[in-house]
Amino acid sequence: MPESPLEPSTEPAGESPPPSAVLTNDAVVTQPDALTGAAVTAAPLEVVSPESLARAREASRAAEEGRFAFLARAGEALASSLDEPTVLRQLAELVVPGLADWCTVDVVTPSRTVVRRAAAHRDPALVPTVYAIAERWPHRTEGPEGVAHVLGTGQPRLISTVPEQAFQEAARGKPSLAEAWRLGCRSVMLVPLEARGRVLGCLSLMSGTAGRFGESDLELARELARRAALSLDNALLYGEARQAQARTARLLAVTAALSRAASEDAVAQVLAREVWEASGATRVAVLALEEDGLMRPLRVLGYSEEALAAFTRPPDRPASRGFPEIRREAGWFSTLEEFISRYPRDAELARRQGPGARAVVPLWGETRVRGLLLLAWPEPRVFPAAERAFLEALAHQCAQALERAALYEALRERSERLRQALVTGDMGTWRLDLVRGRELRDAALNHMLGLPAVDSVLSVGDMLERLHPEDRPHVEAEFLRHQREAPGFFELEFRVMRRDGARWMHSVGQSFAGPDGKVTELTGAMADITRRKEAEERLQLLLDASRVLALRLDDVEEALPQVARLVVDHVATGCLVDLAAPDGTLRRVTAAHRVAGHDARLKEALGAMGRGPAHPALQCFQSGEVCFVSRLDLRYRDGVSTSEAHQALVDSLEPTSVLSVPLRARGRTLGVITLFTADPQRTLVAADVTMAEELALRVSVTLENARLFHDAQSAVRLRDEFLSVASHELKTPLTSLILQHNLIGRALENAGTQGPVTGKLNTAQRQVLRLTALVDNLLDVSRLSLGKLALERAEVDLAQLTRDAVERLEDVFTQARCPLRLELPRTLTGQWDALRLDQVLVNLLTNAAKYGAGQPVTVRAGVDARDEVWLEVRDEGIGIEADALPRLFGRFERAVSERHYGGLGLGLYISRQIVEALGGRIDVDSQPGQGATFTLRLPRNLALSAAAP
Repeated sequence: MPESPLEPSTEPAGESPPPSAVLTNDAVVTQPDALTGAAVTAAPLEVVSPESLARAREASRAAEEGRFAFLARAGEALASSLDEPTVLRQLAELVVPGLADWCTVDVVTPSRTVVRRAAAHRDPALVPTVYAIAERWPHRTEGPEGVAHVLGTGQPRLISTVPEQAFQEAARGKPSLAEAWRLGCRSVMLVPLEARGRVLGCLSLMSGTAGRFGESDLELARELARRAALSLDNALLYGEARQAQARTARLLAVTAALSRAASEDAVAQVLAREVWEASGATRVAVLALEEDGLMRPLRVLGYSEEALAAFTRPPDRPASRGFPEIRREAGWFSTLEEFISRYPRDAELARRQGPGARAVVPLWGETRVRGLLLLAWPEPRVFPAAERAFLEALAHQCAQALERAALYEALRERSERLRQALVTGDMGTWRLDLVRGRELRDAALNHMLGLPAVDSVLSVGDMLERLHPEDRPHVEAEFLRHQREAPGFFELEFRVMRRDGARWMHSVGQSFAGPDGKVTELTGAMADITRRKEAEERLQLLLDASRVLALRLDDVEEALPQVARLVVDHVATGCLVDLAAPDGTLRRVTAAHRVAGHDARLKEALGAMGRGPAHPALQCFQSGEVCFVSRLDLRYRDGVSTSEAHQALVDSLEPTSVLSVPLRARGRTLGVITLFTADPQRTLVAADVTMAEELALRVSVTLENARLFHDAQSAVRLRDEFLSVASHELKTPLTSLILQHNLIGRALENAGTQGPVTGKLNTAQRQVLRLTALVDNLLDVSRLSLGKLALERAEVDLAQLTRDAVERLEDVFTQARCPLRLELPRTLTGQWDALRLDQVLVNLLTNAAKYGAGQPVTVRAGVDARDEVWLEVRDEGIGIEADALPRLFGRFERAVSERHYGGLGLGLYISRQIVEALGGRIDVDSQPGQGATFTLRLPRNLALSAAAP
């Protein structure tokens, strides 16, 4: 019914008047219409007979029965179906033509729009016109007039007689009213379809006869609308139930399909297909969210190439930030304008895709957003709550499926990596089922054991039978212990026997207990660690060989037998060491073999010759390059020997691989080390070549260092002998020069001649004495180096010896302006060399005067609790730097500049050597600018010296 501004000509619906009223004395008799209940006014009667009253009552009763019959038929017809279109169509057919000339049924959709769902007319040819009016001029849910007013307020409206003039004025500019007037709109009733407190729609009844509808007709229409609303609500509930059932069935089907999808592409395909069919969307896109924030399309339906390019924007281009704030809540946009207001940066692209509704549903998993589901419809629409929940449930299931696919892919990748690791890392798994008495091994473990590479089920104990005899007791005891004790982890290393020899294994495992607390299963993994063990043996060989060589630097040849034995114990079956002879040939120095009998034969044949030109040691010595034969055949053996004895020795050893490496240093080949192996030991490999080269390098360096050490020792001995001879020869002219100076001094004194000559003579005497002291120091150094320093022990008073030394050096302290303070006991005796001890005291006192010039010098002495004599010389001069203290007592070492203080740097070195020879020690404590304190500690006799730590 078009909107009408006309007000109803009667009062709002209220209590229905009584079906008949009889008035006398010109009263008006009002009777309802037999079908519609419309009031029919009769002429006033002057006299009402009983017969007339009876007829009136009969007519009223017939009208009521007609109303009840009509409502009964309507209720039966409306309740006959739960299909919404059928219910509304039956409602329209009930009304026309019995109650109205034409009618319409307008329903409020979930999007709050008004849609005409049913219409009927006395003339069926005019029904399309009735629908066309609603399509061209749709109603609203709220408004002051007509259907909008009824839908907004839920109150019915009755216009018994539509005034033509007022209607025509209202129809100007409103074609819908003109069409309604042409269809017949002289009397109007608008009744709401209301159920469960909400207005579902509006039933509009129109008649072409003015005054056709009255209050009783309105009551009848309201009752009919109430029953129709109940039927419509039931139909809607039934439809929603069917939709919910269909959605549930679809969700179950989607769940089953997603459970079979093991990849992202399969998951996206299922989601896109189900959403496409269920939602009616014309464009669907499933996008995956990468870790870097970019989108990756998984499935795209209906979108243009431009949109697809926007989804797959490469990283080097600015990424679309249409969805920067991806939230858990979905975005539902009824129109294009709503979408653009939310995502203005994608406005241009969205407009090019066309108008209509949009939906952005995040694929939210358990931890994060896995992607987005984009939907688009060509027309605006409103999304009911049930549809939103359904699509969000689909998206959530898809997100979970994507997570499962990612986990499956990660698991598959990790499984593949584990398989590759097991294959490449020589690893296998095992399990002991103690309940069934079974031992399960995988193919990789059987391959490591030298068995066919297949999974196997054997009886418990098969693995123990394959262990090395030396390792089996320990491993068996450990396994039995873990079968008895509480569940726990264990780790073992042992050897297994294969046809090609022994292999090292590393096994880790865990024991598990059953419900009764007893261990029922042991499971773990096993890895072949033979390579690691071989590498450890090579490393250990190098460490042990370096230690042996370092201890015998003076005579390396004596250490070579130990090195050969180490090689045999760790790596090879036998080892031969040859060194270059002075004549340029090779001479066998040592040999070793694992087997005692062969070891004795090799040592007996050290001096024997018989090596042929093909011998690896000769080839290596001549070329200076490594000679490696990994598999020694019979033809090669024939060229190794030139004598029957040597050939017999080689045949008895039965070598399978041979390795010869040169000993080279400073461009010269010093010798050759030869390693060989024999069954059942493994053959040598490339790693052994590297190890042998490193071993040869260390032996070569040691040999060269030994040669240099002997040369240096010889040079030192020659130097010390020269110093000793030179110092001894210098003593003779110096002694004569001192004697001549003394004679000249006495002659001048006897002649009474004093003057400049006497001063110069004193200077010359001091210089000669200084030169004598230097020569004495050099002589002492040479004696110390040659081990010829002799001590003459006697009873010595250290206190008196110190006073004598201070007295002789009185002029020295006077010239240095150093006040001297002595704190000495009266006597301080011990078994010492007086001459050498005086030399030490003079050195310490002279140093104190030299480096403490202008500052006091203190000399103290005493005995400590251990009956050890100590003497302390302290100056307050320039002090000594901390980094110079460790080298202060070295030969020719100095803590100050030689230019300013002179000297050879031998005084303290000689002093320490003398003190240590006497069984004592000398220490120094000093800081720059605070002077130095030298402390001398001496045992009183040899017994104390021997007991000193």
